[in-house]
Amino acid sequence: MKNIKQDSTFEQAANWYYRLREPDVSPELIIKWQAWLYADESHIKAFGEIEELMHITGKVEDLEWPDNAALLEDDYDGELSVVEWQAQKKAQLLTKQTPSDGAAWLSWFYLKSLIRPVAIPLFLAVIGLLTWFQVVQIGDGNITVSVYETDAGQHKEIKLSDGSRIVLGAKSLLSVAYTEQQRKLILERGAAYFDVAKDRQRPFVVSSGNRIITALGTEFNVIRQSERVVVTVTEGRVRVTQKPAHSQSVNSRLVRNQISDDDSKEAVLIAGQQVRYDEQTMKIVSDANTAVVTAWRDGNLQYLTENLKFVVDDINRYSSTTIRVEGAKVGELSYSGTVFTDRVDNWLESLPLVFPVKVLRNNEGIVTIVADPERMEIQKK
Repeated sequence: MKNIKQDSTFEQAANWYYRLREPDVSPELIIKWQAWLYADESHIKAFGEIEELMHITGKVEDLEWPDNAALLEDDYDGELSVVEWQAQKKAQLLTKQTPSDGAAWLSWFYLKSLIRPVAIPLFLAVIGLLTWFQVVQIGDGNITVSVYETDAGQHKEIKLSDGSRIVLGAKSLLSVAYTEQQRKLILERGAAYFDVAKDRQRPFVVSSGNRIITALGTEFNVIRQSERVVVTVTEGRVRVTQKPAHSQSVNSRLVRNQISDDDSKEAVLIAGQQVRYDEQTMKIVSDANTAVVTAWRDGNLQYLTENLKFVVDDINRYSSTTIRVEGAKVGELSYSGTVFTDRVDNWLESLPLVFPVKVLRNNEGIVTIVADPERMEIQKK
């Protein structure tokens, strides 16, 4: 049973190896790979062996896994050395199979015979594993990759090698990849505050959702919610661009002091401005209250006329209880106020006093905020 498990893990590792070499690998796939990688130490070891093997051979390309019949024919029992056993099998194959079949079959056993434990410390293996993240996301060159993740209610302060500082919010996931040419980060979920060290030779680029945020010597806040991303600049400037096709150019546009819906693919924001975007739209806010937006760093969530559904998105990163909003009308209720992250239950109890809603709890402890029909009707009148 142990060998079966090892083979299965090895096959999964090889599958990931080839998937990460495909063109246009998405950040979502990278995150899934990282989750698989760190789920078990055997995954790290198996992926390290695959990578080491490919470096050793330099010739094993587009190798297909054997079918069930080929696996059943694997009769190597360890009594002979691998070299002697291969010679014996080759002689048998030359008399019983066509050259093409024998070559394909032997390729699989040759691959297996080269696999051996990685004779380096585990953390060095992990650095090696992340090489393909470099190739897919950034390009060639020396690279440092780090992945940071926080639990519900947890904040993490991060100091990067170039002197940049990050405050990572609760239930957030951030990948950081540095090369000699570029500093690239992916905020997959949650919130982060960036204080960027100046380095004109290496752009500081944050990818979140379907857009890219490039720092122009600055401090800025990024919150990724279920339906949108909000970028707020507190110092300096940032450029926000839609992820374009490689062949397309993007026209620059500086957003002046106004609030407007912007259908352009790029905006340059200065301190005090904010952009909110989703898959289809981008909206610029020129007079964002930066103190309110960044209050989460001090353990409270502050809002000025924010949709209730987005408030709940943020609260769920701090609450031990899952909270849901039922119905578009409830989600679009406008909320202004403060939510203390250590008193979420108190906030839930107060909601029916402010809004025409009910707060329901099911047997699994999930909280659902639903409309109170009678009070909704009264509010319309």
